[in-house]
Amino acid sequence: MGMGGRATPGPKMSDPPRSVTVMNPPRRRRANPPDERCRCAECEALADGASLDPEACMQAIADDIHTVGWSVSAVLGDEIAPPWAYTVGLWLSHQGPELTVFGLPVEHMTVILNSIGERIANGAVIEAGDHADGICPCSLAIRPVHESWRMTSMFAISDGYHGYVRPPYLQVVWPDRRDRYPGDPGFQVKYEGRQPLLWLPRDDNPPAVWTRIDQLC
Repeated sequence: MGMGGRATPGPKMSDPPRSVTVMNPPRRRRANPPDERCRCAECEALADGASLDPEACMQAIADDIHTVGWSVSAVLGDEIAPPWAYTVGLWLSHQGPELTVFGLPVEHMTVILNSIGERIANGAVIEAGDHADGICPCSLAIRPVHESWRMTSMFAISDGYHGYVRPPYLQVVWPDRRDRYPGDPGFQVKYEGRQPLLWLPRDDNPPAVWTRIDQLC
């Protein structure tokens, strides 16, 4: 699905436990301009709400990585948990960390990840502590993802693709309307919980849906 495509509702995360692949087939986003939409058969099926075979989805990700250099998988949110999205393939194609972002509409997260992915593909080095500007009106903070989160099912599609290997991830973090980030003093309460603090060990995060992710996926 191109960045301008729409995401179709998936089963609720509060349903009986199952794999992320089955629950929400990966929403692949190629690095298309925002006003273009991929017209491949899979993307048309996703747009129509069709359920895709997990093996076909994994093959589609492999095709994206071969063609574009990375793919973007998204987990649709519900009343239990916000949505999140992450790349698969940047580590293989550009020998750098993968990227993840949380708590925004899937289409917006896709634009963010593809935009940073394009910068990496063009030679930019993105590291923890950096800020990504020029993508959103706000400045996006780049934070490390603690290894304890890589033992969860949060990045299940990536884990399924890479097998026993767990590529490192960086979290792309957006601020509130006062330019404060999660964990900063005064961060607006209305945005609390939409983004996990992945730079902290899992056990150091406040109890929330993110610390219970394996019970939901």
